Amino acid sequence: MGAISPNAKIFTEDEIRTITGNYSTPIGRGGFGEVYRGVLDADYDLVAVKRYIRQDLREEFIEEVNIHSMMNHKNVVKLIGYCISENTLMLVTEYISNGNLDDRLHKSDIPIPLDTRLGIAIGCAEALSYMHSMHLSSDNLIYHGDIKPANILLDYNFTTKISDFGLSRLLFGGDTQFTTSLKGSMGYMDPIYFHEGRLTPKSDVYSFGIVLFELITRKRVKHGDNNLLRTFNKANAKGKELRDLFDAAIADDNNMKILKEMRKLAAECVTLDIRARPEMNDVAKRLRVLKKDLKGNPQSILATHSSWQNSYKQGTSMPSLKKGFSFFKGSTSNSKIISELGNVRIFTVEEINEVTLNYAHPLGTGTSAEAYKGTLEDNTLVAVNKFLHEDSKEVFINGGIILAQIVHKNIIKLLGCCLEDKTLIFIYEYNPKGSLFDILDSQEDLPLDLRMRIAIKTAEALEYLHSSATGIIGHGGVSTSTILLDDNFVPKLTDFSRARKLIKKSEATAAHRVISSSLLEKVLYDDPSCYGSVLINLESDVYNFGVVLMALISRDKNTDRDDLILKFTNAYATERSGKEMFDRDVTAEEDITLLEEIGRLALQCTILKGDEMFKRPTMKEVAAQLRMLRRSWKERTSEADHTRVIETDSRSVMSAEPRLPNLMRHLFGYRRISASDPINTR
Repeated sequence: MGAISPNAKIFTEDEIRTITGNYSTPIGRGGFGEVYRGVLDADYDLVAVKRYIRQDLREEFIEEVNIHSMMNHKNVVKLIGYCISENTLMLVTEYISNGNLDDRLHKSDIPIPLDTRLGIAIGCAEALSYMHSMHLSSDNLIYHGDIKPANILLDYNFTTKISDFGLSRLLFGGDTQFTTSLKGSMGYMDPIYFHEGRLTPKSDVYSFGIVLFELITRKRVKHGDNNLLRTFNKANAKGKELRDLFDAAIADDNNMKILKEMRKLAAECVTLDIRARPEMNDVAKRLRVLKKDLKGNPQSILATHSSWQNSYKQGTSMPSLKKGFSFFKGSTSNSKIISELGNVRIFTVEEINEVTLNYAHPLGTGTSAEAYKGTLEDNTLVAVNKFLHEDSKEVFINGGIILAQIVHKNIIKLLGCCLEDKTLIFIYEYNPKGSLFDILDSQEDLPLDLRMRIAIKTAEALEYLHSSATGIIGHGGVSTSTILLDDNFVPKLTDFSRARKLIKKSEATAAHRVISSSLLEKVLYDDPSCYGSVLINLESDVYNFGVVLMALISRDKNTDRDDLILKFTNAYATERSGKEMFDRDVTAEEDITLLEEIGRLALQCTILKGDEMFKRPTMKEVAAQLRMLRRSWKERTSEADHTRVIETDSRSVMSAEPRLPNLMRHLFGYRRISASDPINTR
């Protein structure tokens, strides 16, 4: 039995029952078992819980957990955790709101435009391309093994999320293995795999080709005696018009050229000559070109398609889309910048114009950048930030490099950038609610539990940034304007232009899971200024987060930061209470105790007196204190006969032991050095 990945959270059966409300909301059923919708109580995040029927598949289950937990891609369903015990095997994943492609295609009459279908196909192709290449550095690939419409989930904007990795395998040391245990879905299973037991990424290509046929016809590949592939092959062999085979809802004159190209691509994917099947990265490229043409791009898709075809038939890899890097020419350090951005997609100016429809939907303008709403080829909504001034280049790239190395659900995702012809553009995930400042300034209902959620998740994002896991990053610009909110009011910390990182990627090795004291000493010796800049940002983050707390409980959005602190300080000094500052919408009697404690914690975060600075908490302590306050509040309000008021002190989670100075107190969380500290001290 293999080791279970540490990247996934372990849940108990009791926790799963709580999350699912004792399995009260089923949302799916299959041969494996059932799927339920649930809510993570502490986070209010919607999740899907997959409960398996058979308990004799533990090794297969652990393999699924391991493979799924390796992946971080916008078109792959995120794994949150799992539960494994004597009586149960369960997976907990993010909840995807729009069901699966099988239901949308075959059990619904809702129209699906061709560009949306192309986006679904592109998202699936890009996820598979990622899986087939993500482990090339170690000669390992991931084979999904069960690509079909039922395993392609769709979010609210019809963006693809690949799910169900129960049949997935790591292909060690190459791209082919053999098995005598055949598993998969008939109709979508590669005949080569079925007859020879050969496991290869090209089997995923075959399955994808079947999905592509179903997308353009809105018919199942096999239905009774009808076989979709056989029907297309016969029509093509006899030179018959294919129009009647396509879904009538999309088979108009404007779409026919695109549909025929999609049919040709699908036919290549399902050819029985496995060597002639295209790679998934080439499939994704060709689909993106088709979507461009659908939007009226003057580029000839036939010419482009022909050039790719000729290259592939000659046994060479298909050319990648041409990218320009004139912005970086002539600088030896620029190649290093590109490498630091890692796997972030590089867009051309032309592609940015297409994503934004020539900047047709502005979101707002700041002091250094304009923001526009856009849509990627796979239907993903994005925010495109275009920097206005050449002198913002340094902070632009600094923020991009830092964000490219961070993965956290409460930190904005960087999806791409454009560095061509002196154009400075970043592409982020789109958050439809806007900033916390916008919400506080609006009439939107904002109950106290939602404000607590925003505060806690933002604090946890900052705690993560300040940890060894990231190399100690100080954000430096925390405010209600740099906290964005998605459709479910989940906060996403953004704007890393002023961020500073203590340990650079090049200074740490893969072997360092934590920062050793020797590495820390070396960094501070080599670059003493790094110490000061990072320390200032760490302290600034705590201070500014205190102001965010004040804004959340007062809904005071227009008062100057220093004036808001002064108002809270005076209220607690004169009345020993912040009640006069609290937003009247959240001042129910049972909530006053919580509000008072949040106000006191906010004041501790904003302490400025030099001789009292040691009382200012770290973000780790702030996050822990907020979680404790919420638990106490829930206990008081959830039981009608609970009359005992649980008094809390905002210093209760903070150690009374001597404080460690400056940077060390952030790293150690105000604790004495011990074997359990997050930094090795040997």
